[in-house]
Amino acid sequence: MKYAIISDIHANTEALSACLREIDRLKIDRVICLGDLVDYCAEPNEVIKLIKDQCDVVILGNHDEAQFNHALSNGFSENAKISSIHTRDVIDPAYIEYFKTLKYSHSENSLLFVHASPFNPRAYKYVRTEEAAAENFTAFDEKVCFIGHSHQPLIFESSTGGVKLISEGKLNPGHRYIINVGSVGQPRDNNRRLAFGLFDTNEFKYMLIRLDYDIKSASEKILKEGLPVSLASRLFTGD
Repeated sequence: MKYAIISDIHANTEALSACLREIDRLKIDRVICLGDLVDYCAEPNEVIKLIKDQCDVVILGNHDEAQFNHALSNGFSENAKISSIHTRDVIDPAYIEYFKTLKYSHSENSLLFVHASPFNPRAYKYVRTEEAAAENFTAFDEKVCFIGHSHQPLIFESSTGGVKLISEGKLNPGHRYIINVGSVGQPRDNNRRLAFGLFDTNEFKYMLIRLDYDIKSASEKILKEGLPVSLASRLFTGD
């Protein structure tokens, strides 16, 4: 079975549309979204509709939860909080109710899907180091856990030799993995191209897909909404 795993769309319709076109071309069996549909970019309602229509499973992200748990945004950066408050002003109330129905995790076919980390998914902690990954491997039993949240693609492998970072490609069925699929709507690994994950359970193979999209259009919409200029400019650098 072929899975497409997408995360951190952040109201970027241009990036999501390009991503979904590629997913359709690749003839994917299951599409899983790891959350953070809103904030930063300009079109939360359009993105939520696409995700609801096109994804088989959707996980709750912290930016999504902040739309009904407003106190959560107090821990955001200044620009993130500004965009979260802006989203409250423009989001369809029905989509807030939709967010309330989403779960923090989902498991199938020995695969776990969470937004931030398997160890207490509600806390939205980052998994960016081998030390953090080692702790998180103790929190689940599945072969592979897919995460987002940091917007930085990473693959951690756990074996008898310990935990280490590895590159994409054919994985070892005897080992376990935590895989960050990066961000569709706002990459932060100094690569402005959108990112999502492709996992083939039959071949036990993982690939990170990178694609160009219409950044100019997405950035212009951010400025038109009156959101911080840096949220528009960072799309061109992927930082």
